[in-house]
Amino acid sequence: GHFGRQILKHLGKGQKWVGKKSALAAKDLAAKGHHGTSKFITGTSQKTSQGIKWAKKKAKKYPKTAAAIGGAAAWDILDND
Repeated sequence: GHFGRQILKHLGKGQKWVGKKSALAAKDLAAKGHHGTSKFITGTSQKTSQGIKWAKKKAKKYPKTAAAIGGAAAWDILDND
């Protein structure tokens, strides 16, 4: 339901943010001569993007399970014991 749609919305925003920030970091490092680190950041960003796409597909296919996992994670974060 609604919680599942919210998860998908935030995954999309996170994917966009990771892509932008990692591209900036890779560009700056390449300009400073750290080409290997720049390549590593670019590769990691691509793998992160693939993981987010996978999570979005699974959340669309199994919305109730995604909501349950999201709720369990939120409860774990909020539970101070």
